[in-house]
Amino acid sequence: MKKNILVIADLGGCPPDMFYKSVAEKYNIISYIPRPFAITKTHAHFIETYSIAIIKDPQYFKSITDYTHPDSIYWAQEEYNKPEDAVVEDIIKIATMFDVKAITTNNELFILPMAKACEKLGLRGAGVKAAEKARDKNLMRESFNASGIKAIKSRRVTTLDDFKKAIDYVGVPSVLKPTYLASSIGVTFINDKATAEDLFLNDKKFLESIDVPKAVTYKAPFILEEYLEGEYKDWYSEEGYSDYVSVEGMMVNGKYYPLVIHDKTPQIGFTETAHITSTILDDDAQKRIITAVSKANEGLGLEYCSTHTEVKLMKHREVGIIETAARFAGWNMIPNIKKVYNVDAPQILLDILCDGYSPSLPDKLLNNPQKYVADFHLYPENFKQNGSLPNDLNRIVFKDVILPVNALVGDTQITSFETIKKDSNIDLTLFESFNGLAYLELSGSNSHDLAESIHNLQNFSRIIIEEPNHEPVK
Repeated sequence: MKKNILVIADLGGCPPDMFYKSVAEKYNIISYIPRPFAITKTHAHFIETYSIAIIKDPQYFKSITDYTHPDSIYWAQEEYNKPEDAVVEDIIKIATMFDVKAITTNNELFILPMAKACEKLGLRGAGVKAAEKARDKNLMRESFNASGIKAIKSRRVTTLDDFKKAIDYVGVPSVLKPTYLASSIGVTFINDKATAEDLFLNDKKFLESIDVPKAVTYKAPFILEEYLEGEYKDWYSEEGYSDYVSVEGMMVNGKYYPLVIHDKTPQIGFTETAHITSTILDDDAQKRIITAVSKANEGLGLEYCSTHTEVKLMKHREVGIIETAARFAGWNMIPNIKKVYNVDAPQILLDILCDGYSPSLPDKLLNNPQKYVADFHLYPENFKQNGSLPNDLNRIVFKDVILPVNALVGDTQITSFETIKKDSNIDLTLFESFNGLAYLELSGSNSHDLAESIHNLQNFSRIIIEEPNHEPVK
């Protein structure tokens, strides 16, 4: 008989088309939707297809038919005013009602309430103290510095006065980050003390415009920390990659088990552009990365959960840990692990949460891929750099993206291509990560051919837009 498991359904993490189908093959899914406005039409379809029961928070409805799910959402721009203790009690109530054996979520913002509910119910989870550290970048950095990996200066920041003291202590170059968000939202590079205060005030104003659940708690809204300087040439012998990778893994009873290292193509600021499954780094590089990532995640005290860890590749092959999350990676990184290695991470996670182990969990880092798969986005900055989007526009009406002929190298294929909805009104003043315009998946037998193909698509794709109240521009 299948066990019942509870999914707190919201934005982020493993895409719902894979997650729900994979989990439903082995488990009965009860879906709890705390924020209906954070669920797209597509997400709602998979929830309805694969769940045996669906509970929506009733405070958003006059009647159950009142809410229309949007086509797409990047960030849920509506208020969710329940305090953390009320969210925890909601989770406990639903979990008890259905006698669930495990609780999981793909959403960063519900990690801590979920951990507290699991602890009260006696279910396996990340652990409350560890979840607190994984959700608060100040606590996370303090833990990293104590775990035997590269230590860096950091300071908590709430006010402008805090920031002034922090910049004097940390120095430049440094990075200002919101402590509780994800997807590089609000992350700001500071290289000049003369403009630092203005950058902080702009970021603070932006943060105040972002609605997050009242259940999200933190000791300070920002962290200022030293910038981890990468050194690409000490790690890769080929061009086309970044000085940055991510590592997907699992925590089982406090021990870290790596799954895959994802190579990246060069970022736009702090916005990721493409992930390639899996790495072409040599054995020495992989061992150094996994050693540091293990220390970081085990140092946090994480117990039972998936992890997504971001890593900076530094001089002399020193490893810098940027941050980690007690959840699956976003984009298509988790589905691509299955495509490349036939390893189903969602099923493994639920096995671990229900039984304390999974017979399908690899005992070492996956290697020797059957093929390479790239998860790839095009952003406004790509089109500004290649000259097809004017630099002086603050807002556009999106019409289409035209891909170049002969951009693909070797046996690389485009296995998926879609754009945002035609006639979407785009605010170009937002952080780049809010404005992915086209989404592609590439597949091939050679990672470097994929990286070169991505470079060609970035340089030669063209955007068709309409300036508000003007004719379309190519």
